[in-house]
Amino acid sequence: MNLKRLGLFFLLCFFIFFVGCARLFNIGTTQPADDIYEKDIVENVPISQPAPEIKTDDAYQQQQIQIERLRAALEKKEMTIQEYRKELEIASLKAQESSKLEASVPVGDMTTQLPPNAKPGECYARVYISPKYKKVTTKVMIEPATEEIKIIPAQFEWEEKKVLINEATTEYKEIPAVYKWVDEKILVKEAHSVWKKGRGNVEKMDNATGEVMCLVHVAPVYKTVKKRIMVSPARIEEIQVPPVYKTVKYKKMITPPQKKVVPLPARYKTITKKVKISEGRFSWQRTMCETNIDRSLVKKIQTSLKKDTYHPGPIDGVLGPQTRRALKSFQRDKGLAIGSITYETLKFMHISVDKKK
Repeated sequence: MNLKRLGLFFLLCFFIFFVGCARLFNIGTTQPADDIYEKDIVENVPISQPAPEIKTDDAYQQQQIQIERLRAALEKKEMTIQEYRKELEIASLKAQESSKLEASVPVGDMTTQLPPNAKPGECYARVYISPKYKKVTTKVMIEPATEEIKIIPAQFEWEEKKVLINEATTEYKEIPAVYKWVDEKILVKEAHSVWKKGRGNVEKMDNATGEVMCLVHVAPVYKTVKKRIMVSPARIEEIQVPPVYKTVKYKKMITPPQKKVVPLPARYKTITKKVKISEGRFSWQRTMCETNIDRSLVKKIQTSLKKDTYHPGPIDGVLGPQTRRALKSFQRDKGLAIGSITYETLKFMHISVDKKK
């Protein structure tokens, strides 16, 4: 009995894997209307039909639209792959748990696998609870402590000093004689006496006398001439030439260059990483089922999913494939149990359930 049940389970897992691969590669499967993107990516235009002539701006816009469609299709494919990987992981966990339970529980006592303390009228689902993580902040050393050698340059200051350009010397200078011109009286005729005739009747006493002769004193005659006389004779004069100095500026070292060792502390970087604090597991949780769910409740779920931008499709109260995928993504992102519309999910969405149901 156990081998038959285990064989059926593995056959079911293989069928799910095959259907998933077929949907991924579009092999012999029929996709729902919201999964078909090929009609948005490739237009059904015959190869022989020439492309219509469009302007450059229109062609660029068409290319951008086609790129956006291709990107959306690729993101959809990646989401589908992740969902199938998750389903395979859940299936493998179910297989492991079922094999453990069948090995530990005797045949005929399978009721122990059902949820405990269940009440009549309540529905339960064996849902997958994702592993829990927490963010841990740690410091990581990116550079060890080192030393840096700094050279402190020498200190200088400007000073002035006298520099000898020419030494003291002795020069000999010939000074010529000095002359000057002076006036000098030269005696031309010395003083003397001469006889001169008288001047007629004045000197005569009477006409009977003879000629009158007078001895006259003649003064000396001088002549003024210019004469050059020597004031000072020529000589050799000794002259002492003093030394010649020049004031110059120069740099004087106050302190010589020094070498200084500066310790550099280690550099750290704060990083945040996720640490798993609990593994994924299966658990029984109270859920909604066909006996207690209606279209109004599904509409509330769709409205909440759309409000959180999870794209559940039209708000029509139908629990279709697009709504299921949006619900799974919502439960996975919020860390809720995955696989059913649990009361935990409804409470997280702030959706109240009628107790009569």
